[in-house]
Amino acid sequence: MKRLFFVLIISVAGSAGAAGFGGLAVKASTLKDLFPADSPPVPYAQAAAAEKGDRWYGSDSRQARMRFDAYMLYRVPAAYTGPVSQILSDPRQRARIDELVALQLQHMYGAFTMHPGFVENPGIPSGDYKVTLLGSEKVPNEPYARISYSYDDTVVFASGLFGGSGSVRVNFVLPKDPVTIYRRGFPSPSSRKNLCTDEHYNSEGDFWYFWNPYQAGCPIDGSDLVAVRTDLAPLPVTRNTYPEYAKLYGDNGGGETLQVTYLVGVDESFQNGDLGRKTFRDAFAGLKAAGFQATVDEPRRKRLSFRFGAKRTSVEMLLMDPDSAEFAREAVRAMRTSDIFLYDGHSGLGGYLDPERLVADSGQSLALPRDKYQIFVFQGCSTYAYYNSAFFSLKRSGQDPKGTKNLDIMTTGIGAAFDVGAAVDVAFLRSVTMGERPSWQTIMDRVRKAEGDNSALSHINGDEDNPRNP
Repeated sequence: MKRLFFVLIISVAGSAGAAGFGGLAVKASTLKDLFPADSPPVPYAQAAAAEKGDRWYGSDSRQARMRFDAYMLYRVPAAYTGPVSQILSDPRQRARIDELVALQLQHMYGAFTMHPGFVENPGIPSGDYKVTLLGSEKVPNEPYARISYSYDDTVVFASGLFGGSGSVRVNFVLPKDPVTIYRRGFPSPSSRKNLCTDEHYNSEGDFWYFWNPYQAGCPIDGSDLVAVRTDLAPLPVTRNTYPEYAKLYGDNGGGETLQVTYLVGVDESFQNGDLGRKTFRDAFAGLKAAGFQATVDEPRRKRLSFRFGAKRTSVEMLLMDPDSAEFAREAVRAMRTSDIFLYDGHSGLGGYLDPERLVADSGQSLALPRDKYQIFVFQGCSTYAYYNSAFFSLKRSGQDPKGTKNLDIMTTGIGAAFDVGAAVDVAFLRSVTMGERPSWQTIMDRVRKAEGDNSALSHINGDEDNPRNP
């Protein structure tokens, strides 16, 4: 099964390539009319493809540059008495508008996985996009300001979306008013169930991740939505890049021992049948089958060792509640001292491994060693958006302004499945820690194979400045 905050996706009629609106099952004419066929070309052209973002590799995914102009409706507070055209000059109003634009854009998570055209080829925005507020104007006869803005981002999509090597045009929708869009999903004031989102994750807090106005019975229509049409310009991929194996051993502060900390988060509890616990046990068995020797075998803590020649790999495995202070303390310790840090479990919508959360709950500083080469693996839902740029930022220095020279990060584009978590983790650890020294491209291809039918669009970040030989 998929992890929390991801869903079973049902295929719909329509193109499996470029995201279109030709086969909508619900409110087809209303929503399709948002995208007139004779609309002019998008002004952000393919020439911008290499301006932002670096080379990077995923076996079945691509990075792309995405830029567009859009708008949001902001209900002007009664307490604001100035001209609407100047509302962005008011610090308090601008701060609130910034928050609501971010909330509106957050709905891209649902759009790029649940809406027609993206079901077969899903994607995700990054966590460090750039928004520029462009202006405000009064909406005639309504208590709203129309806030226009530009958006610039590096995104990740399934490679099948692109077909060839050039840019691809995509259409998607966002809520005009992100404050009221959840309420618009109820067919009547007395209804208790939102018909425009997941049946189980039906709360307002989850809505942005699961919303789908094309869902049967959903009362949201085109008047509630902003249409966005833009081009995705794919970025180049890396070829023949390698983990810095020489730095993992010998130049890591641990001599000839490579230290791996492998934290597995429980799904719900530590009881039998918990999916996280199963990942923990299956991964332990998989590493032993690969040749690792178990030196500690406790219900929530295991340690394994592998030797080849004079070198040794030590793996410490811990089964933990990712929402606990104990987890935060262990994660901070591991990130500061381990050569490889691997987390497998829920992302908590980005909260569990957020650096600020880890510092607050651990009571420790999260100062990553800038001269130590490390690999971080985040095997959970949508970890590219949540955890990628934040940890590169912690590695930055005058000699390494991007933070990539001594850090490579493996993340997922969409939801990762507990069913294959152990297989993915073992495939990665077998590749990197047992002396074979494959390229990052080979490692990610093996990870993709281990995912089977449960692709999470896994990929490696930060390898553009890595060696071209082992």
